[in-house]
Amino acid sequence: MNTTAVVLVLISAVMHAVRNFLTKTAFDKQVFVWWYELVGLLFFAPVFVYGLWRGAFVLEGIWPIAVLSGLLHFLYWLWLSRSLDEGDLSRVYPISRSAPALVFVIAVVFMGEDVSVSGAVGILLAALGVYTISLSRLTPAALLQPLRNFRNDKATRYAFLTLLAVAAYSIVDKQAVMRFHPVAFAFVYPWVSMALLSGYIRTAKRAGALRREWQANRRAILVCGVLGIFGYFLILMAFSLERISYVVGLRQISIVFSVLLGVVVLKERHGRQRMLSAVMIFIGVYLIARAG
Repeated sequence: MNTTAVVLVLISAVMHAVRNFLTKTAFDKQVFVWWYELVGLLFFAPVFVYGLWRGAFVLEGIWPIAVLSGLLHFLYWLWLSRSLDEGDLSRVYPISRSAPALVFVIAVVFMGEDVSVSGAVGILLAALGVYTISLSRLTPAALLQPLRNFRNDKATRYAFLTLLAVAAYSIVDKQAVMRFHPVAFAFVYPWVSMALLSGYIRTAKRAGALRREWQANRRAILVCGVLGIFGYFLILMAFSLERISYVVGLRQISIVFSVLLGVVVLKERHGRQRMLSAVMIFIGVYLIARAG
């Protein structure tokens, strides 16, 4: 794999993990997400306007798929922030980032795509990692704990809803970037998500929630907004240097980084088990991406 691409992807993965770490530490996570997505769009706007001015973007027909993607990303923002409200970063983030495994299963079952040996092994490893991430200890008696968590634990349910949202928008966005310039699409659909999230905040939050979160976490908000934009551009650069499947697979190393941040910085429990599960998820997703 191209060395420069590896470095770019690793930096982007660290940025993604840090952004979710900062979201975990926010006072109101839904409002925090609203702020940093707005900051990211404002930073991104000059690039979009320049491309539009140069005639690089064709926007005709973009809105139907942008609305669908925007709805799915809104659900992703909402459910991810709710899962971080309810549970540990080192548990919910790895579940939500295992979406490539689910997308691969959907492609095989419903779209008739072939499955290779490495793809099948990847699915098994990712599924095993997702299942064991909720274990409090590695004993036979604890093996049913993840099933009980899914039934009784809000954090686990929101994490799996986030997983479904990521899988769904991944499929939609793949179709979108085949028809429209990735930069144009990446600027258009978030406005739909922002409109939906704004409506949610207006109805579900108390007056002044936006102002309070900005006053409490403005630095973290600005950092997250910038991390999102630069992380995206690093991935685009990596795409130009290496095969997309390799880039997508390696990017999931953010799962391991997030578990490290949760266990080491936030002092979350069950670090050994969660790190083992995170490594299994990463290896599984990487094998799936390579198989694709």
